[in-house]
Amino acid sequence: MANYFLETQSHEWILSNQNGAYALGTGNLVPLRKYHSLLTKSNAQFERYNLLASLEEMIEWRGESFFLDSNHYNNCIYPEGFLHLVKSWLRPYPVFLFSALPHNDDILIRKSIMMDETSNTILIKYKNLSTNQLNFKIRPKFALRNHHHLNQAGDWDKNDIHTEICQDEHCHFLKVKRFSNQLECYGWLQHGQIYPEHNIYRSQYYPWEAMRGYPGSEDLISVAGIEFSLKTNETDYLIFSDMPIENTEELVARIEKRYKKYPLPYDIPQKRKNDIKSKSEENEEENSILNSLDYNDNIMFEYPDYLKILELSMTDFMANNDIVAGFPWFGAWGRDTMIALESIIQLPKGAEYAWSVLKKYNEQRKNGLLPNMCSESGQGGNYDTIDASLWFIIRLYETVEKLNQKGTQKQKTANWKEIIDITENTLNELLFKENEHFFIREDGLLELGHSFASATWMDAKISGNPVTPRDGAPVEINALLYNALCYYELMIEKYNNIAPESKFYLLNNEFIEQKNLIKESFSKYWIGDFLADRIYRDQVIAEYRPNAIIAASLPFTPLSIDKLQQIYECAHIELFTPYGLRTLSPRDYKFKKKYIGDLNQRDKAYHQGTVWAWLLLPFVKTWLRAYPGKSVNESRNHISYLIEKFRNGYQKGHIASIAEVWDGDKPHFPKGTPAQAWSVNALYCIEMILSNLEGDKS
Repeated sequence: MANYFLETQSHEWILSNQNGAYALGTGNLVPLRKYHSLLTKSNAQFERYNLLASLEEMIEWRGESFFLDSNHYNNCIYPEGFLHLVKSWLRPYPVFLFSALPHNDDILIRKSIMMDETSNTILIKYKNLSTNQLNFKIRPKFALRNHHHLNQAGDWDKNDIHTEICQDEHCHFLKVKRFSNQLECYGWLQHGQIYPEHNIYRSQYYPWEAMRGYPGSEDLISVAGIEFSLKTNETDYLIFSDMPIENTEELVARIEKRYKKYPLPYDIPQKRKNDIKSKSEENEEENSILNSLDYNDNIMFEYPDYLKILELSMTDFMANNDIVAGFPWFGAWGRDTMIALESIIQLPKGAEYAWSVLKKYNEQRKNGLLPNMCSESGQGGNYDTIDASLWFIIRLYETVEKLNQKGTQKQKTANWKEIIDITENTLNELLFKENEHFFIREDGLLELGHSFASATWMDAKISGNPVTPRDGAPVEINALLYNALCYYELMIEKYNNIAPESKFYLLNNEFIEQKNLIKESFSKYWIGDFLADRIYRDQVIAEYRPNAIIAASLPFTPLSIDKLQQIYECAHIELFTPYGLRTLSPRDYKFKKKYIGDLNQRDKAYHQGTVWAWLLLPFVKTWLRAYPGKSVNESRNHISYLIEKFRNGYQKGHIASIAEVWDGDKPHFPKGTPAQAWSVNALYCIEMILSNLEGDKS
């Protein structure tokens, strides 16, 4: 059978919940990051702690044995559980099928991992699909640390751990507590026994951390052994949590119910068929689990099922009435949240969730600005983004428009009134309140000062200095401001259409004048076939960047159809890749081919050539606006071509989410976070655009 080591080591699965907790690992279960874990808890500020790193798992039968797990050390991988991996499936939750060597039908184990939606709890299930009874010996390996940090050599030699074990007929319970940071982890076993056994796993190595310029070695501790036996088709489970659980059976039922509404890949083995004693080849083939598996890279999810999986991928980021920007190391980011809310609004009950998020950010607004990066400590955030506030206004309109598809006239009127007030306050603060970081030019364009040169989404800095300076008048910022003012006007119109005559809103004339000034001045960005990236001290900065596409994609545009077409075609030549748009044309001398090295090296490339998947959404929207006369089938085919890599990746089970960035040059390896909210948002919104196109859907 196939060895999936090379194929699966870069495929990462993810589970998350409403608290921002997560479990993360590779498709072959070889830990490569310090963030790879079976349970990383989270609090309301997205402060996260790796409780359970992994499991040592040994299978025994009739005097034979092998391991399911794998550990990376500096010079080897041991044990080599990945060799026993027959196949893995990433969605809707990770499933792994193991066998003895050579792979055979007589010894098969299915392992599944699921996470509770509301508590920091992980469920690990083992099913024996063998013809033999199997004995399991498991050692949980605890990290009990902040997920950004590592346990140093010798940490576990300091008697920094307390263990409680309950083992009787009705109780199979484990509690571990670390004294130095008060972190606790609880474990339950359905059947079998738990017994004290102390082991330190020294010098576990995470090569992907070393590649990123960080320390990559740590010690893990195990304080207990777990043993149980399974007959053919029997199942047993382990539960790990950050708190005591009163009723484990109810918890397991709740966790399993969470995933029942999502489709499974068609070839996941559910149970072993009764052995057929006939020795005919036909019956042997029918009874073979291994032969029933798909090894030919076929579609695992048909299109409707794929959309459900994509929806699940988007819900991964919904936590604490906010949006996690990316797993594993990002928390909530204002800009990312506002962009990613576009897909959330379209999910079932998503508009209600988006509304709560928007209200939360409105309460944190200061001088027209929203917090950009919210601190894990809960001690405030950085107010160093200008575009978050403009996306915020757009999302206010979209959310209320969605909410108002239901409800009474009174509720609808109240919703419009509320966001008009919020929008007017935000715009007044941005446009007319004196600010040291930005100002409105005489020509109506919003200009960023040097202190705000990193206040757009291209925000990388080294030693406080912007890598991609955007001071001056950035093109997408002014397009967003223009759209925010247009949406304000539309809010007033919507409200007045349903409000009593005595309660009409009057347009703020200063806002309308500002909108018209931007429209008149926008021609300054035109450089023959594209939009300049910014205007700096009246000098046009003629760089080929995707910010022109963001500007062109927005619903309200001062650009003509022929200009939109030129922008799209130019971007397709200069910036498009199958994984998104480059942040800079390869023909530019500042272009960086690879996103690699330590933090400084990576930051130098972050917006200087890297590919971003989230930009596919404005790219698609620009195409639709540039070519309104295309037939439905032509539009559908072209858009499908633009997202082919990601759609195929999901449908074939290669990916569980979409990464943050890719290398700017071929072969475009994924980099950054393996699961990024606005990347998944882009794909989901594009698929919804395709679903809403009228006409033949064949």
